[in-house]
Amino acid sequence: MATAIYAFGQFSDGTFGSFANYDVTVETAEEIQTGGVGINQASGVSLGQAFANKTLVALSCLVQTDDAITGSFCYGYIQGPTGEMLCPVQGGNFGGVGLPRLKRPVQCVPGVKLFAAWDLVADAGTQLGSMAVYCASGKSAIFTAKGVDATKTSMTDVLTGSTIGQALANQRMVCSYQTYPAVKGLNDNQAGNSGFYVESSDGALKVMIPPSTSGGAVSATGGAGSYLQGVTGWVEYPVAIPISQNDTLSIMSGV
Repeated sequence: MATAIYAFGQFSDGTFGSFANYDVTVETAEEIQTGGVGINQASGVSLGQAFANKTLVALSCLVQTDDAITGSFCYGYIQGPTGEMLCPVQGGNFGGVGLPRLKRPVQCVPGVKLFAAWDLVADAGTQLGSMAVYCASGKSAIFTAKGVDATKTSMTDVLTGSTIGQALANQRMVCSYQTYPAVKGLNDNQAGNSGFYVESSDGALKVMIPPSTSGGAVSATGGAGSYLQGVTGWVEYPVAIPISQNDTLSIMSGV
């Protein structure tokens, strides 16, 4: 039962690009290159190579599992030629993802690539938690960790393995989106916390925000569920959150 991730992008000149990876590994960021059936563009080419000298202004990712509705979007991002994260991208499942504008336009040059990751929706406290962060300076990062029942667990940068304080020291976080693909939520037995949370070195709470399921549906007995969700939404913070070097971002699930 393969799972695909598709993506749809618009450029500043009004043209579109179609992207697809037809067999992506669960809980793993994989490149999504050009693709589609019967579309007049070359397939299997990286974003920056296929659309060199164009400026990408909007993009969404869609997770689709073959003959199932349990594929759930975790996170996505555009990576620069030297491996840095240029901008997170939003996504969801077949319930509809729209075409959200990127937080910042991306100039396409060879070496620019699109990556995305998914997870399987389940009634469990061990799903992959993900949080994409965008800062006032334009810097961004994505942090992940698998939930552990009633246990505080550090979420770390997908590219560097750093904590949020190490990755974003002296930055101001202005918005984020967060996902956790569990059918009963992050904390259904009240043994954990119902949001991902940033704390300072002295334990002061700086941010606590609940994740979305980001699409996918399943019942506790494994049958079809009743909810569908569109694109993961950015949470805009009314007051920017300053990040210090020793800050931590944590997840604590409750099975």
